[in-house]
Amino acid sequence: MAQRGHEVHIFRPRPPRRAATCTLPPGVHVVDVPLSIPAPKFPQLRVAIPTFLRTWRHLRRIDPDIVHVNTEWGVGWEGLVAARLLRKPVIGTFHTFFADPAYLKTIGLPPLRCVQWSMWRYSVFFFNRCRAVTSPSAAVQRSLVQQGLREAPSVIPNGILVDRAPLDRRRVRCQRRQLQIGGPAFVYVGRLSPEKSLDVVLRAFQLVHRRRPRSRLVLIGDGPIRASLETQARELGIAPAIVFYGHVDHDRLIAERLPLLGDAFVTASKTENQPMSILEAMTMGLPIIGARAKGLPELIDHRRNGMLFQPDQHQELARCMLWVTARRSRCLRLGRQAARDAAEFRMDRVVDRLERLYERVIEETSCRRLRSPSRV
Repeated sequence: MAQRGHEVHIFRPRPPRRAATCTLPPGVHVVDVPLSIPAPKFPQLRVAIPTFLRTWRHLRRIDPDIVHVNTEWGVGWEGLVAARLLRKPVIGTFHTFFADPAYLKTIGLPPLRCVQWSMWRYSVFFFNRCRAVTSPSAAVQRSLVQQGLREAPSVIPNGILVDRAPLDRRRVRCQRRQLQIGGPAFVYVGRLSPEKSLDVVLRAFQLVHRRRPRSRLVLIGDGPIRASLETQARELGIAPAIVFYGHVDHDRLIAERLPLLGDAFVTASKTENQPMSILEAMTMGLPIIGARAKGLPELIDHRRNGMLFQPDQHQELARCMLWVTARRSRCLRLGRQAARDAAEFRMDRVVDRLERLYERVIEETSCRRLRSPSRV
């Protein structure tokens, strides 16, 4: 957006004092919401405690044309309330299925129906206060309408920046040799947390490893269940075949093309909307193996750019993993198609759609004000 001449102000929860800083491009400004606390069970994630006054003053000073909120929690309320007071149009984006039982367990809430209902009611209440809503996938769009959202969201996918640098295949081969990856390899990139169903991946990989003893599983990321996954790997007898790569900064992940440590990307998560890790893996030419749940069927075209399996069915997942890597030519063909399909999510195309939505909402807001009776 900044490269196209727009001025962007990002409001975020105040990070801890020792948080890493980054260089921002011209036209992008960051404003810290004063009060924030670590999220339960995710201390690296901060949640804003709304105070409203500073955000309202800042928005009044910069006089924005539109406010876009990307969360229904603390900092989202900051933007929504301040924008409403200043009569600015608000767009909201729904990202996460917080009402999903797996997510509720992760944040320490019981996965009871009444809790799921309450979480949906809360999200719908928030987004019904926005002038327009977007969602990255049609699965989210359908769910929000079913749960009571008054107007169907516009589907605008997540955008990815394509790395134009040539692939250093020698470097990739060297990295694989260092990790003793000589046979078919599967990679997962993301948090190691309960809602990702990584225990299903490990059980499936045990079956794969019996058939293909040289196979490897690479887990890139860290999280609260890493220790339990390591224990499970030892109990299954596959610990030597699993690489726990650990946390990697995103810039390094992309620059070094670390997903290419695997021949295919694998996930068993049932809670995914439109994960960036999968889009990036597709861009790098990896076939995707994922659960037939939430937004993944919109990304994975079965036997064309990857494979889908029924959630929690580790035996079916194992069959998919074996089928994709049975022949090198098949794996490459699926990966090439995945890379072609990923072009739909290029950042410039996504920004085109966002700009059109912003312009429409701004124009509609202006027309409504003109039609409104004057106040004396």
